[in-house]
Amino acid sequence: MKRTIIYSLLLLITYSLQAQEKKDVKVLSRQEVSERLLPKFAPLAFLPATLVNDQHIKESREKEKQLKIPELSNADSVDIVYENIPGLNPGDPAIPVRIYKPKGLTKSPIFLWFHGGGFIYGNLNWDHKMCANMAIRAKVVVISVDYRLAPENPYPAGVNDAYAVFQWSIKNANQIDGDPERLGIGGGSAGAGIAGSMALMNREKKGPEIKLQALIFPPGDIDTTRVSIQELWDIPGVKGADVPILLRYYLGENFNNPPKNVLPGMTDNFKDLPATYLVTCGVDPLRDGGLQLGINLIEAGIPVELHNFPGYPHGMLPDRVYPELYEFLNTYYAIDHKTSKVTQTKE
Repeated sequence: MKRTIIYSLLLLITYSLQAQEKKDVKVLSRQEVSERLLPKFAPLAFLPATLVNDQHIKESREKEKQLKIPELSNADSVDIVYENIPGLNPGDPAIPVRIYKPKGLTKSPIFLWFHGGGFIYGNLNWDHKMCANMAIRAKVVVISVDYRLAPENPYPAGVNDAYAVFQWSIKNANQIDGDPERLGIGGGSAGAGIAGSMALMNREKKGPEIKLQALIFPPGDIDTTRVSIQELWDIPGVKGADVPILLRYYLGENFNNPPKNVLPGMTDNFKDLPATYLVTCGVDPLRDGGLQLGINLIEAGIPVELHNFPGYPHGMLPDRVYPELYEFLNTYYAIDHKTSKVTQTKE
């Protein structure tokens, strides 16, 4: 109890300091936010805001435990396998994963997926239907990763889990009917942060080639002075005011001295990174950091498909994103960047 009170006070202090540091940018009213959203999303601007704290984390996780695995309408087209992957370092716990294998295909590309949730929420059920759809429609083996969450497990725990599954996927590709030479990574929101950070780690370790990364509304960096964060400081859902709190949870004792590679844009070198499909939403506090990440990658010569969807809030995407993402996967899985040739892919 004492630890919880102290931690909550630290979060409150952090929140206050970040608010004082805000630039001279007008915080949008709920009415102004609704006018920026597409009409179908406009009512969302007037919903109650969520207070992110220890109690909310506890209550949300308890609710998640009670939820059943969503039913799939296309279950007859995909095999689902569960594995517990050994942790990266001695003493790290096993990492639960859910593997989606499209029926009738062998040696398919492998795609690691990391769910969102601000680094503090989420589990394998969050993106269950999306992972099944991706496996079937993009003809890839999808591995959904239940990485460790903050604040109990701050950075780099989640990224270490991601890298452990990455290594396991390559070593055990035949076991899951996957192709170890065609491996990609991706995630939504915090999961995009995990994926992008893992790509930086892999480059630093000079690890196996990652063909591509899909970063869906990613947290690009830790700059809380960006206009999108400040304008959308007080909105329902993910709001600007949540960002410093979530960063405090995720970074833990590293909050005041963030290490490099902690988020996809936290590097001074954007070269030699995977081809990138990157999406931002127009009415999202994470928008500007994500767009800057995309620009940095483009300027470094990385193949980037960058989309910003005006009128969409964090977590919402138009239906056309998924076919475009699948086309991107199929295109860049087939390109051998070492020789600049297109390789044959087996249907």
